[in-house]
Amino acid sequence: MCKISENTKKAFRYTIMVLAIGLIVKASYELKYLDVATGIIRLETSKKGQIQRISMKTLSFVGYADCEDAFISTMNDMGWHFIKHYGRGMIFEKEGYEILITKRNYFNKYLVFEVTTREIFDLI
Repeated sequence: MCKISENTKKAFRYTIMVLAIGLIVKASYELKYLDVATGIIRLETSKKGQIQRISMKTLSFVGYADCEDAFISTMNDMGWHFIKHYGRGMIFEKEGYEILITKRNYFNKYLVFEVTTREIFDLI
């Protein structure tokens, strides 16, 4: 039977740990948990209002659960006009373009608004 040295065992353990951490970070990035976490931290530490823009992967905004009116006002400031609610989303219009912005509730305290249409990113 082949003996494995302690240094080889340690190197193998550290390699497995690094790969596991990398896999967790990659999965949370794909599921947008890092976006939401950084947005919530910026929202809680910022004094600049109820809405924060986050966009590491997709165009997103985070705000407090009672800030839907503040989000509509923010979108109006960017030139987007609120049309109507559509399920858990909201439809906005600007220069003939209509977009659907979905919203999710996190921890019953925060709302995350998200646009996933890549062509619209330049317009917002």
